[in-house]
Amino acid sequence: MTENDTYKTIRSFTFKNRALTPEPTDLLVETPLEITIDRGRQVLIMCTPVLVRELVYGFLFTEGIINEANDVLACHIHPGESGHSDDVIQAHVSLVEKLPPPETGSMKRVSFSSCGVCGKQNYSELNPQLSRVRSKVRFSMDMIYACSRRLEEHQQLYWRTGGAHAAMLLDRKAIPALFSEDMGRHNALDKVIGAALLRHIPMDDKILVSSGRASLEMILKTARARIPLFVAMSRPTSKAVEAAKVYNVTLVDLAKGTNRIHSNVRRIEGF
Repeated sequence: MTENDTYKTIRSFTFKNRALTPEPTDLLVETPLEITIDRGRQVLIMCTPVLVRELVYGFLFTEGIINEANDVLACHIHPGESGHSDDVIQAHVSLVEKLPPPETGSMKRVSFSSCGVCGKQNYSELNPQLSRVRSKVRFSMDMIYACSRRLEEHQQLYWRTGGAHAAMLLDRKAIPALFSEDMGRHNALDKVIGAALLRHIPMDDKILVSSGRASLEMILKTARARIPLFVAMSRPTSKAVEAAKVYNVTLVDLAKGTNRIHSNVRRIEGF
């Protein structure tokens, strides 16, 4: 897939000077991705068709299906038969035999971009067996503000379509390590985590920045990846804050030019 697969131009109109004026619009592409695991378990994700392999690895990891990239024996990505960006993308994954099979209830489900918890069988599935994030790394607010600027500089798909979310992994000096965009916040996060797994980049000293709000599942994914600091561009949900406190994730939001530190403030220099 290329950048041209991530958006399409459609005919539209604007209302100016009390008249309709033709004006083309670039819209984000929404494509189904079907992941089949060991010829049995299946999940369907609606996504933007770029960094698909990274998305698959990140999703399998944050869902607790794999623990590292080497747990995947093979991952074959097959575009739709016509090669069109709207076709279903097939990802066939084979896992090492040592991995315990997931619960029967999670064998087949659908995950939509707007809600990463869609398709879960029950609420208890939202709280996997996670441990608290252990990290002694500290961060300055100046560096966190710089992370926000770095994210904005990379959001080319958002500036073109106005509809893409972004995630970025940065080091302690606010230098970007990995970046992704997608129609869904959860997908963008999974793509970055998947890329880190594939490239063997440690995450326990990094910052994860998201263009959207922090939800419960976003924090669970962050804790699963052992990332100590999550920075969001809007206010988090109450469950996200609760989870951040439980799993020792420092959660910061930079909504509308302000800042709020919602958990584990000791990681911020000056406290």
